[in-house]
Amino acid sequence: MNARTYSLAEPAVTDHFVCASSLAEHVHWLSQSLVSAGAVEGVPLDGAALSQRIGVLNPALVFIDFSGDCAAASTVVAAVRVAHPGVPVVALGSLAQPEGALAALRAGVRDFVDFSAPADEALRITRVLLDNVGEPANRHGKVTALLGARAGMGVSTLAANLSVLMQRRPADPARTAALLDLGLPAGDGALFLNTRCELHFVEAVRNLRRIDRTFVTTALARHSSGVALTTLPPNLAELRDVATASCAALLNRLRAFFDHQIVDLGGFPNREFIAQVVNLADEAWLVCDQGVASVVSAVEMLDGLREAGAATDRIRLVVNQFDAELGLMPAQIAERLDLSLVATLPSRRVSIGHAANQGKLIAEVAERDPYVRALGPLVERLAGAPASGATQRAAGGLSALRRIIQSSTKRS
Repeated sequence: MNARTYSLAEPAVTDHFVCASSLAEHVHWLSQSLVSAGAVEGVPLDGAALSQRIGVLNPALVFIDFSGDCAAASTVVAAVRVAHPGVPVVALGSLAQPEGALAALRAGVRDFVDFSAPADEALRITRVLLDNVGEPANRHGKVTALLGARAGMGVSTLAANLSVLMQRRPADPARTAALLDLGLPAGDGALFLNTRCELHFVEAVRNLRRIDRTFVTTALARHSSGVALTTLPPNLAELRDVATASCAALLNRLRAFFDHQIVDLGGFPNREFIAQVVNLADEAWLVCDQGVASVVSAVEMLDGLREAGAATDRIRLVVNQFDAELGLMPAQIAERLDLSLVATLPSRRVSIGHAANQGKLIAEVAERDPYVRALGPLVERLAGAPASGATQRAAGGLSALRRIIQSSTKRS
C-alpha cells in the first residue's frame, strides 16, 4: 500500500483575510504577521468596497483598522454587520492609542490585534479565533482517540460500541456523541453502525468555516441511536489535499457541537496526524491484543509517535480480545509498552459476529454480554473525565480592551 496516499498536505495558504485600512503599511504588517495562517488582502476603509470583497473572497476573518479615523472605522463595522452578519470582525490598532480600542469596543468588536505588539501575538490570536469561529461558548466537548498499530485489533468495533453507549447514557439527557471513522480498512465503523455516511471527513475539513449547528444537524449522517458519523472518503488519495492542522481544527470545532467525539485511528498510517490528535485529545487509548506481533507493532508505533512529537505519556492501554489461556497477561503487555492499563476486554468474537451479521452492534442486542459489561467502566471514565484538550478563547485582545476601559475609568 502506498503510504503517500495517506499523507496530509500542508498548503501554502489555509485561509483568506481582508483588512480595511487607509494605511498600506498596516496591511503589509498584518500580511507578514499572518503569512503562515493565510493571505491578507487590503481594501480601502469604505463599507461598500469592503462588503464587495467579502462577497467575492468569503474570508475567514475581516480586520478593520481603528488606528486612524475611528468614526469611519465604526461606520465600516456597521456596514459589514448589515451586509455580512456572520463574518467575524477583528479590530486592528495599537494599545498605545486607547481611543481606537475604545471605539472598536463601542462598535461591537470584541477581538483586537495590536500592530505595536510582536507579530507572533497577532498570529496566536488569529489562530485561536479561527479555531473558535461559530462555536457556542457554553459547550466544550471531549475527544477520545483510539489507536491501533495494525488491522484486526478490534479498534473499529470498540469505537462503534463505545460511541453508541456514550450517546445512550441514561444519566445524561443532553448527550451527543460523534464517531469519526478514520481507521483502516476504511468504512468499518460505518458498516458496524449500518449507516451510510453522506459527508466524508475530507469534505468536512473543506467546509470547516461553514460548520454551525444547522450544518452539523443536516450534513452529518446519524445512527438510529443519534450518534453522528463521518468516515474516510472513498478515494483515499483525497487526504493529500487537506492540511494536518485543518484536520485537527475540525476536531476542535466539533467540540462545540458534541459532548463526546470518538476518533477511530486504528491502522491509520500518518504518524504526524495521529500525534497531533493524541496531543489535542482528552483521552488516547492504544488497543492491542495478546499476539506477540501485535505487541511488536505497538512498540514501533509508539516510537514513531514520539518522533512525531506526540505526548505518549498520555496514552493508555486497552487489551482487547483477551483470553486467559493464551498466557500473555495484560499487565505484562502494559509493562512492555510502558503504558498504564485502562481496560481489559474479553474475547467475544462469536457474539460480536452474530450481532454484526444482524446489522447490529453487540451493545444493542446483548447488554449483559461480558464485552458490553467490560465497556461500562470506560463509558463512566469518559463521562466523568474533565476536558483537558480545550482550546482557549482568544481572550488576549478582549482582555487588553478591558484593561484600557479600566485605566480610562480610573483617569476619569
